[in-house]
Amino acid sequence: MSARVRHLLPRPPTIRMLVALWVASVLIVWTILVGGWIVAKDRLARIGTQVTTDIQAMDATHKLEAAILSYRHDNLLWHSTDQNSYEQDERGSLATAEQIADNFARYVSTPTEEELLAKIQKKLSILRSQLSVAAPGPTQIEAGSTFDLLGVLHDLQIENEGQMEASIQAANRVQNEVSDWATGLSVGTAVLLFAGALNLMRRIIRPTLALTKAAQSFGQGDFSAKAPVLHDDEMGNLARTFNNMAGDIADREKNRLEFVAMVVHDLKNPVLAIDMAARLLQRADALEEEHRGYLKGIQEETAHLRGIIRDLTDDIQVTNGRFSLHKVEIDLGALVRQFSRAQGRTFTAHEIAVQTEEGCMIQGDARRIERVVMNLLSNAVKYSPPNTRITVQVRKEDSQAVLTVSDQGPGIAEDDLGVLFQPFGRGRSAEALAEGTGMGLYVVKQIVEAHGGRIEVQSKLGHGTTFCVRLPLASAKILVASTAQV
Repeated sequence: MSARVRHLLPRPPTIRMLVALWVASVLIVWTILVGGWIVAKDRLARIGTQVTTDIQAMDATHKLEAAILSYRHDNLLWHSTDQNSYEQDERGSLATAEQIADNFARYVSTPTEEELLAKIQKKLSILRSQLSVAAPGPTQIEAGSTFDLLGVLHDLQIENEGQMEASIQAANRVQNEVSDWATGLSVGTAVLLFAGALNLMRRIIRPTLALTKAAQSFGQGDFSAKAPVLHDDEMGNLARTFNNMAGDIADREKNRLEFVAMVVHDLKNPVLAIDMAARLLQRADALEEEHRGYLKGIQEETAHLRGIIRDLTDDIQVTNGRFSLHKVEIDLGALVRQFSRAQGRTFTAHEIAVQTEEGCMIQGDARRIERVVMNLLSNAVKYSPPNTRITVQVRKEDSQAVLTVSDQGPGIAEDDLGVLFQPFGRGRSAEALAEGTGMGLYVVKQIVEAHGGRIEVQSKLGHGTTFCVRLPLASAKILVASTAQV
């Protein structure tokens, strides 16, 4: 796909937009849920009020029915006995029924109830008019009016019961609607949360893990490590920024190595010429003793330059992952003792204490093992105050030869321990103590691992530092020297 076509296509949403849409969707769903709950609560409150009214209406109809029956009972007794007390009770029961009917108007909510209440009030007025008629016995008209009144009252009770049943059914429907509504929105919210989290994991966590892996590989010396650009968003911009930075660092490291290689190449010929001239001058019999001393100094400086060239060459080979080992059987204790004695004249400001155990035979490259000891010992001297003790120990531990170098320096911060063996891995505390390229311990680690061993460090601020190198012991048989390509 051409760049022009890609430019015309709509860009995918950024992480910021996705998060905003995700949060907005969740808020909308919860707003709808809360709004629905408020509406349902209001509907249920109105239905509850209606149910309460229906219950009160039913109670009023029962009281009205009791008053009418009481009236009928007193009426029959009055007409049967012709006692005035029953007549008074009859009038009282009718008055009670009329009062209940008048108060019933507050419970009327439908036209049917209103019509039935009007009929009840009309029939009560008929009964009231019949009270003025004195008769020796109950009339058929009066009995018929009472039965008609009870029939209308029964119809009103049925209407109230139907009203209350409808209210209860409405409340159940609202409850079911709220339940279905809440379930649906809850499922929708869960789906939104899951989809949003899955999308964020795909857009953030996966690129972050890939970027972390690339950074770790780069920190361990793989300058070709690159972070994949998975999406055209903030994480994609971060990955591109890392790749550009890693590319710049890799180019600078390549230029540095090329420069060192050029310096090494340019130094070889002059050093070789100086050495050859010094040897020729030293063979001449007519040279005075003083001249011989000068020539000896030339040879010593030449040897020093050769050592520098050799170290620079080792750095280049180790960094590129291509260096050879000429392995022979070595007495690690003897090598450390000899080297420590030779360096003792140089490190005069410190006490070098050497403790070795017999029989620590290893299979390795003596010159490169000496480089390991030199680096660890020189670091201990550089980072330790004058007149302090540096302890170098060689011992056997199971099937390994263990070399430890301990100092009484200021120690290394815990945050710096993880970068010591990385290329240019100089901790923050080291910057203020000694100069260096930050490649020494990286080269040491590569040499030790090429011999099948490992290097460890233990340190605490204010309590010194101990480096521990573990190398496999050679077998009891005499091993033939060999050259191994790493």
